Amino acid sequence: MAAASSDYAPRAKDAHILDEKQVHGPPEKKQKIEETNIDPMTMNDEDDELPDMTDEEMALYGRQVKESGGFDVDNFTHSFSIGRIEPISEPWSDSRKKRFGDYSKEAIEKYNTEQKKNFKFKEVVKVNTQVVQGIDYYITFKAEDASTGVIQTFQTLVYDGIGEREIILIRIKPISKQE
Repeated sequence: MAAASSDYAPRAKDAHILDEKQVHGPPEKKQKIEETNIDPMTMNDEDDELPDMTDEEMALYGRQVKESGGFDVDNFTHSFSIGRIEPISEPWSDSRKKRFGDYSKEAIEKYNTEQKKNFKFKEVVKVNTQVVQGIDYYITFKAEDASTGVIQTFQTLVYDGIGEREIILIRIKPISKQE
């Protein structure tokens, strides 16, 4: 058996051997830590680049999401809120135009199959996005009924995650109270 040395460093399981001063530091430091215990979820950092949404903006945004399902919301990018649905401003890059068009075509194919219709994609009108465990795209687009020539406005919610994509919703845009 080896002799005990004066520079013994206890293992984690032996932490109970240390005295209070070694574990928690001097009492004045412990008190200072307790006094500055800040909840990071409610902390307001003066160095943040964007201010939080005001109560009025939150109420308006909430109403818009409830009424439109997230497809018709104002641009609040001058303020900050985690998980907010936001418009993607135009002009879009060619790759984004293609992606939004492809998602719309995939959605209208699903609609045609489920509803036994024959709509043909025409153009993307606008896109909102929300970061989730991937990205939700709220796409408003126009499609033409091949049998009547009538153009309808559609809305699709497309989830684009890592290694998966799903058409969550496809519908003819409901007539809102404002229209």
